[in-house]
Amino acid sequence: MLLLGVILLPAVPLIGNRSWHLVRWWHGRMLRVLNIEVEIDGELPVGPTLIVANHCSWLDIIVLGHAFNASFVSKAEIGGWPLVGSFARAAGTLFLARGAGKTSETSEKIRSVLAAGRSVLFFPEGTTTSDPQPKRFHARLFAAAIDGGYPVLPVALRYCDDTTPPDMHHALAPWVNEASLGPHFKDMFRVHDMRAQLRLCAPIDPRGFDRRSLAEASYMAISHRQSMAAIKARREAAARRPRSAA
Repeated sequence: MLLLGVILLPAVPLIGNRSWHLVRWWHGRMLRVLNIEVEIDGELPVGPTLIVANHCSWLDIIVLGHAFNASFVSKAEIGGWPLVGSFARAAGTLFLARGAGKTSETSEKIRSVLAAGRSVLFFPEGTTTSDPQPKRFHARLFAAAIDGGYPVLPVALRYCDDTTPPDMHHALAPWVNEASLGPHFKDMFRVHDMRAQLRLCAPIDPRGFDRRSLAEASYMAISHRQSMAAIKARREAAARRPRSAA
């Protein structure tokens, strides 16, 4: 499947607006190889939207790239990764350069993509975490939604199987603490029937928000959705337990 990605790579930028269909197809094939099923709860956006999600793993790119027609915002160093970086560039990823003044440059690129009618997706935590509950969101890139009046769609992401505790990710999913990519990628082939749950929150109208308050509203939406899903799962599990005899 990786070899097929290399073969298809040159075709991605050549087919223009239809390139997402090719990228989505490749993501779908990778999910099938890794035995991951994507479950979407909520309404997909119909117009250009700034999509934000909690961040667990490199798997997020494949899962969310399969679900949404969106350009990702990624750290600049990912552009140098073998194969992954090349495919990301061909698929229209916006790379976030570090340094003074670089954030405004990235924000302008985000606004340009949104103005062209395509959604943009980024991870406001700025790093991967092992907990489905998000950590503090960085606010800077939310400016693009405010400046252009584009809605923000918070997405709560969780990996699980039937044995995963309701408030945790599947044990093999998180890629954290600067772990090596190769061993983690290999570990994923031990997975059987993992589910990637995408819980889409209500879109947020950016009018009346500044960057910090919009980031906080997005954070709270994802945190609340994860908490409510965990509570519901515990109740359903309790209801399935056989009752002891009186």
